[in-house]
Amino acid sequence: MEIIIVGLAALFFLGHALSWFFMKTKVPDLLILTILGFVAGPYGLGWINASDFGEVGPVLSTVALIVILYEGGLHLSMQDLIRSSSSALILSLLSFASIVAVATFVLKPFLPFNLALLTGVGIGSTSSAIVIPMVKFLSINKNTKTVLSLESAFTDVLTIIIFLSVLDSIHSKQYDVTQFVLGLGSTPLISVGIGIGAGLLWAMVKKFWKNVDQLSFSGEAWSLLTYGATEFLQFNGAISVLALGFTLSNVNLLPSAFRHIFSTEVSQKELSLLSTITFLLRTFFFIYLGLLIQFTSISMFLIALLLCALIFVTRYVTARLILRRSLYPRLDAMTVVAMGPRGLACAVLATLPLQKGIEGGDFIQNLIFSIIPLSILFTSIFVSLSEKEGFRSKLSSLFKKYDEQSASPPTEPSTLG
Repeated sequence: MEIIIVGLAALFFLGHALSWFFMKTKVPDLLILTILGFVAGPYGLGWINASDFGEVGPVLSTVALIVILYEGGLHLSMQDLIRSSSSALILSLLSFASIVAVATFVLKPFLPFNLALLTGVGIGSTSSAIVIPMVKFLSINKNTKTVLSLESAFTDVLTIIIFLSVLDSIHSKQYDVTQFVLGLGSTPLISVGIGIGAGLLWAMVKKFWKNVDQLSFSGEAWSLLTYGATEFLQFNGAISVLALGFTLSNVNLLPSAFRHIFSTEVSQKELSLLSTITFLLRTFFFIYLGLLIQFTSISMFLIALLLCALIFVTRYVTARLILRRSLYPRLDAMTVVAMGPRGLACAVLATLPLQKGIEGGDFIQNLIFSIIPLSILFTSIFVSLSEKEGFRSKLSSLFKKYDEQSASPPTEPSTLG
């Protein structure tokens, strides 16, 4: 018991030290935390195993994801959304589709086509829990930060919905295209609607219950309730929580005739408390993610390394196609290419084929578990180096389309050009 208590205290100070280190060097703290989790885990020194946490580990990881998304939504304005949503949607669709296609082709010699497709979909999501806190401290335009945050949310939705649909089809051996398309189209919209409704209801509660903000963790508890209720209804809780935070931060845009029944402020005290909670949870989250990492063989590692490299190659091609030179400087373009980390959503999905007894499920799980840390490593190194002008100069031939100087903030939603 004493060792656990000391360990928790050490995590607190370690998290603060690594956050300071990230702000000074741009070397992401999440990479170091993930490495520490791996080193301490069953495939490192064997000091601790994810199973040692029992049900607490997955629960805390999910809570961390919810709180990170909630905070991300609270910092997203309607102006940012209008300006960046089309860019983020195009980036999401192209980056997702390209890696799914490439990964399916690469894995075809090792797996049947349907399982190769399933694995490609399983690595299609950039991690919200990694991208949102990472971009906060980077030297890129606010619009680019918003695009990347929205992309991570969009690809989470795409990956989860399509993966589960393909998995159900493989498990039942029935392929119903109509049901698949209907489910893909309706689920995100309904999830957003639930999040907006929850946000308006909470803003109304805050208006008429003046002291509710004095209750510690009340906003965070509401986000947990929103996530749980959405998931219970079999929709996407992550996108609902993001919509909840966004709604609360933009209530002041409602027509004046209705605005008087809603609280239009998110207090600084609430944001400060939320920031502290997010910090503590994400410190645990990334160490726990490190415990889940598995490298089962050299061949598995090499396949994972190839697919991880292809993630960033496809992002480079996508960025070159859609990011305008007039709106994005070289640093922003390089950061968009670098932001391909895979995280908890991919890890959770990776375990499902094996749980359903699908032949080849162990291969899929081990492969995705190998890709996750490599993608985080690639992202961390590339992001850190991109912040240095000398490194950007060395890669100028690859990014010659983009100027070194900062671009003006975009004044239109489209990035195509």
